Amino acid sequence: MKPAQPNQSIITGVTVLQEVVTANVPLGSRELARRLGLEHSRVNRVLGTLVHIGMLRQDESRKYSAGPGIHALSAQSLHASGLIPASLRPLGELQKLGATVALGIVWRESVVYLLHADPGMDLASTAGAHHTFPVQESVIGAALGTSEPVVRWDRADTGEVAWAAAIGTPRIAAIAAVFPRDSVHGRNDTAMGNTIAESAKQIEQNLISATQAARQRS
Repeated sequence: MKPAQPNQSIITGVTVLQEVVTANVPLGSRELARRLGLEHSRVNRVLGTLVHIGMLRQDESRKYSAGPGIHALSAQSLHASGLIPASLRPLGELQKLGATVALGIVWRESVVYLLHADPGMDLASTAGAHHTFPVQESVIGAALGTSEPVVRWDRADTGEVAWAAAIGTPRIAAIAAVFPRDSVHGRNDTAMGNTIAESAKQIEQNLISATQAARQRS
């Protein structure tokens, strides 16, 4: 829900912070201003504040990259959300069937993957943000953009079939499983649709249980 008077300074700060931490290379203030279409002086003020509080750092060439504060915030956020630990076992079971599995969220116009692993990979080791994809190019984006319990995509170009189901009410994330189209599970549309839906429900229940346990400890 949009507030009556959005705080533009906060919006700008978050926008600048996200642009720096997703760039993969240190960025100068002029480059940031150009990318974001903002005044250079305004970007400079925001960058100085973010360095002051430790979210960013400035190197000897006066370029900016992630600081210790953003790493602490990332760890705290992932722990607080509970999404990754709640998803590991259900997604692991899908992996055992031969699926490439993923857990993702939608941020602005992109899907960001919090977990993404091929069959046989250590799922837990993939925790954290992965490559982003436009919403319309991801089955997870499709699942989060509809009221349908399960979304199925037939990927003729890759010979694969993908299922996705959203988690939570309101929908906070979604999981996906991708199988070769000619595999046993890839051919079993009804059963796999049900399996994906049950996996999403299990993750939601895991989140509820974790929240209840935390309240009892507090």
